[in-house]
Amino acid sequence: MPLSDYFSLTRVINLADRKDRYGEIEQQLKLLGMPFAPGKVEVFAAQRPTEAAGFPGIGVYGCFLSHLAILKDARDRGVESVLVIEDDLEVGAEDRARLVELMERSKDARWGVLHLGHIQELPPVDEPRLIPFDGPVQTAHLYAIHRDVLPPLIEYLEGCLVRPPGDPVGGPMHYDGALTMFRAANPSVVTLIAQPSLGGQRSSRSDITTRPLDKVPGVKQALAVLRKLKRALG
Repeated sequence: MPLSDYFSLTRVINLADRKDRYGEIEQQLKLLGMPFAPGKVEVFAAQRPTEAAGFPGIGVYGCFLSHLAILKDARDRGVESVLVIEDDLEVGAEDRARLVELMERSKDARWGVLHLGHIQELPPVDEPRLIPFDGPVQTAHLYAIHRDVLPPLIEYLEGCLVRPPGDPVGGPMHYDGALTMFRAANPSVVTLIAQPSLGGQRSSRSDITTRPLDKVPGVKQALAVLRKLKRALG
């Protein structure tokens, strides 16, 4: 079974002008046995606002809005669960099979938030497993939300949009930070995390935090080529 069969809906966040990332994530999805298909695995056109609106940057704001829009759409569709993927996801050959094996073994597990890809440091294990986790989770490139959690999570995220920066309840911030704060404020929401992470992030030009060299005309294209070469050799 492909990974997408364990979730009602899969949405992939991609900026319309990042055709390089679209092509790369399309290939990743095919390798995972879950190509784009209406109603099952769909691309979401990421939002690009014109101002930061109190967020750390325009890209951070756009990322936040994109994740929020996907969750609201999933709520409105009435899906059981939604798997969210960012277009820089990269899953190694070995981890593709391990992902499906993990989901098959854990298909009866109860969860509200599920992190399959992350950068948390966890003790090594003989085989991947899902474990309860109540700490902060950085990144949101491969995670899922259960239907029961969608309404309160959406309400919290919408509150972040109107509260001032630095508000102790949660104001404008990176999306993964907001998800962590929501979980901390709602300890009854069961969060499971893959041990170890089974999905990483490709090295590519970021639309959230731009590296200085990426701003130099002509250089970003060269950097893209070098990054692809690095991945091919590594």
